[in-house]
Amino acid sequence: MTELVKVLLDEGVGQLILNRPQQRNSLVGPLVWELAAGVTKLSEDADCKVIIIRGAEGYFCAGLDLKALMADPQPAWRETFQQDWAGFHRQVYLCDKPIIGALEGFAIAGGSALAFACDFLVVGTKSFLHVSEVERDMMAPVNILWLKLRYSLQLGLKMAVLGERHYGEDLVRLGVADRCVDDNLVVDTALAMAHRFASFDLANLMKLKGALKKHQSEDERIGYFDSLLASIIAG
Repeated sequence: MTELVKVLLDEGVGQLILNRPQQRNSLVGPLVWELAAGVTKLSEDADCKVIIIRGAEGYFCAGLDLKALMADPQPAWRETFQQDWAGFHRQVYLCDKPIIGALEGFAIAGGSALAFACDFLVVGTKSFLHVSEVERDMMAPVNILWLKLRYSLQLGLKMAVLGERHYGEDLVRLGVADRCVDDNLVVDTALAMAHRFASFDLANLMKLKGALKKHQSEDERIGYFDSLLASIIAG
């Protein structure tokens, strides 16, 4: 059976690779379950100092697979997808190891949320990020969540309300991405960044990232994350 998420670990660098390239690495319930299991595994592994999230074969993530979601009969995972997706992002928020996103191709809708969730983001010159839900008259609760957690109100408006595509250099200018490189160098650049982190003391890395968070205890972080998401969903 094909792994929907490949989990790799080498020389302190963990990787979570979305592995549905024929579907542009779009999201389905089982993939989200594997992402969550992968984050847990790498977060708890003392040999892992940093985590990279990327997509297979040049695509980061096209968002929710609407064709699979609307299939008849409906998939068993549909009923709990929103809770599962939010639960994965809660795990990412709680993770004190640095997380690097390697954005090749595009990050659309839910794929944008996955990119926003990363502490650092490497993009290609032709890569784009698109919070597209506004075009479908839909809310984007997890995108909104990360925009509120990480960025200013003005940037949130540009991303979520205007609903425009933002490409590589523009993402760096806006402060969403940290590096913009030739498209064929995105993964190598993310790996180089990750290996630099892996040369540092893990306990100090985690202490530094943890100290920058709004709340210090895990219970406080969970409460803050859940209450903020609930307020967004409630409108």
